[in-house]
Amino acid sequence: MKMLNDIQGFLVNKWTLGGSLLVVGVSTLITPPMSDVLNRVWASPMGFDITILRFMGVLTFALGIAVLTGEDPIGVKKEV
Repeated sequence: MKMLNDIQGFLVNKWTLGGSLLVVGVSTLITPPMSDVLNRVWASPMGFDITILRFMGVLTFALGIAVLTGEDPIGVKKEV
């Protein structure tokens, strides 16, 4: 049982969770379009297209920062 707890502690911790959230967030911001629905342009301020996929990427990136730093960049604690 100790070995299982050690493996779980290694795989599910602040660094692996936060790092994976950062990777997913950045990849959704910079990768080519995945589908027409997720990449429908809402607005284009200063030539940067805002889409559902990029918005989800920003939220995922912010959650990754929150996990790694212990900060709450989008104010989730206030809402909960």
